[in-house]
Amino acid sequence: MTELKVKNVGKGLGLELPQEIVEQLHLGAGDNISLEKMAHGCYRLTSKNDELAEQIALIEGYMHEEDA
Repeated sequence: MTELKVKNVGKGLGLELPQEIVEQLHLGAGDNISLEKMAHGCYRLTSKNDELAEQIALIEGYMHEEDA
């Protein structure tokens, strides 16, 4: 588990992501990320690239089901 520190950023709050996480999510300055609420009060952090990959995998799965 990675612990993040909440910091003041302008008039709001922000998080500084460790370089390892930045690299895993393929993030760069100005990119958007999503924070999704999961069951039991957990959250999942994803990049738009991750969401696109998930959508492609779902589409490919449906395509294979139709071939069967």
